[in-house]
Amino acid sequence: MSGLRAGWPALLLNVLVLALFAWAVEHYWGWGKLLSPWRELALPPLLLAVCGLLLSYGVRALRIYLAERDIPRGRYLACLRLILLNNTINLLLPARSGEASFPILMNRWFGIDAARATGTLIWLRLLDLHVLATVGAACAAGGWLDARHGLSRLAWLAAGAAALAPLVFFALRRPLAARLAGHGGRIPALLARVLTGLPHRYAGLALDLSLSWLSWGIKLTALGWVLSRLANIPQTLGTLGAIGGDLSTVLPIHAPGGFGTYEAGVMALLAPGATPSGELLAGAVNLHLLVLTTALLSGAAAWLAGTARKPADAKL
Repeated sequence: MSGLRAGWPALLLNVLVLALFAWAVEHYWGWGKLLSPWRELALPPLLLAVCGLLLSYGVRALRIYLAERDIPRGRYLACLRLILLNNTINLLLPARSGEASFPILMNRWFGIDAARATGTLIWLRLLDLHVLATVGAACAAGGWLDARHGLSRLAWLAAGAAALAPLVFFALRRPLAARLAGHGGRIPALLARVLTGLPHRYAGLALDLSLSWLSWGIKLTALGWVLSRLANIPQTLGTLGAIGGDLSTVLPIHAPGGFGTYEAGVMALLAPGATPSGELLAGAVNLHLLVLTTALLSGAAAWLAGTARKPADAKL
C-alpha cells in the first residue's frame, strides 16, 4: 500500500498533463481536424510502418539478449517483455525516471547485478545517441544545410564525430577501469562495476553497433515515412523530424508521456528546413500519437503476458 501511495503524485501529474494536452489540442485545432490526415493514408502502408516500429523493438530486445552474456539462452521473449515495459514506463514517467526499471527488471528476472545492468543501459543509450546524432547530422547536411555557407561541411564533421564516438569510448574503457581500480573507495568500485556492462571484445562492439543501426534504421524509416506523408514534406525531412522527436525522449528533458516535448523536438529539427505551419505541427502531434499508442499497446500486451504466465507457473 505504501508503494501505491508513493506512486500517486506521478500518476496525478500524468493525468493532469494528459488533460492539459487534450484541452489544448481541442481548443486550438479540434481533434477531428487534427486526425483528418489519417484518412488520406492507405491502410496497408500504415500497418507496414507500425509493424516496422514493432520490429525495431524486437531488434532492440535481441541486442540485449546477445549483448548480456549472463542472460540464459532461450529467454529472448523475456528480453522483449523487458524492452516493451521499459519503453512504456519511460514514456509515462518524466525526466527519464522510468530508466530505473531496466536494472531492476534485469536483476529480478535474470539475477544480473544492478550496477552492471546500469552500465549496459548507459552503453546502449550511448549507442542510441550515436545513431541519432550521426543520422541527424547527415540528414541536416543533405537536407537543409547544403546552401548555408559552410554549415553543411560542419554538419558532416559532426556526423563523422558522432560515428566515431563509440569506438573512442570503447577503446578508453580499460584505462578508465584501471584508474578506478587504483583509487579505492565505494564510488570508484561502483563505477568499475558499471563498466563491466560494456562489451569485452571488439566482436561484441561490432554486434552492438550492427543491431543498434538495424533497429534505428527500421524505426526511423517507418516514422520518417509516416511524418513525410502526414506533413507533406520530403522523406529526408520526415526522418529528421522523427529523430527530433526521439531525441526528446532519449535526453532527460521530456514531460510525462512526452506531451509537448516530443512535438517540440520534431519542430526544432524541422524548423530550418520547413516553414513552421499548422500542418507541420499537426503532423508532429499525429506522429507522437502513433508512437505513444504503439508503445502503450505493446507495453500492455507485455504486462498481460507476464500476468498470464504467473498462474501457469504456479500450477507447475
